[in-house]
Amino acid sequence: MDFYAFVEGPLLWVAFLIFIIGTLARAALFLFTSYKMDKIIYQHFSLKYILSSLVRWLLPLNKSVPKNPIFTVLTYIFHLCLIVLPIWIYQHIIYWELSRFAWSWASIPAVLADWMTLIFLAIALFFLVRRIFSADIRLLSTFSDYFLLVVTVMPFLTGYFLTHGTLDGNSFLKDNMQLIHILSGEVMLILIPFTKLSHFVLFFFSRGATAIEFGRRGYSI
Repeated sequence: MDFYAFVEGPLLWVAFLIFIIGTLARAALFLFTSYKMDKIIYQHFSLKYILSSLVRWLLPLNKSVPKNPIFTVLTYIFHLCLIVLPIWIYQHIIYWELSRFAWSWASIPAVLADWMTLIFLAIALFFLVRRIFSADIRLLSTFSDYFLLVVTVMPFLTGYFLTHGTLDGNSFLKDNMQLIHILSGEVMLILIPFTKLSHFVLFFFSRGATAIEFGRRGYSI
């Protein structure tokens, strides 16, 4: 088995397993720790508070929106592209169709995928510039924040280059762009459970716990 076959096959499945098992473990650890330290939250469990809070935060209906509307809107668009593109892009669906699962679903139009990718990359650049030049944010930023932004962007950037042959003038990149793209995606999957990227699932648990606490005290959620 050559390196490309290893990356496209066994390593890809290992990355998915680490992502799934690691994410479930982080969620379980969160629940265990919160139950141990804040049992009162579970004693006042309220699905109404949880759903109300999640709707407000998943949609731009929370109190943080008026404080920084531009950043909030860009953040929503960024996360929307981050979720939609890997799942509903045609090139990825083909892999699932050809896999042992033979799963298939409708893809988004190629033109829409291109525009979403470019918008995603533009917003990522804005986040990077903002983090570098905003004194308050730069003070709170660590190497991990910059590194994880690069890790998040790389699958989308390399995917766009691969689809459009943007760097085909370089023979090395032309021959290896797909390999780089797959590797960058695998790195991201592997790092998600162990870094701040895990917020994509922990958000729901932390927001739920906060909603219960605020709700039982009569505060706005």
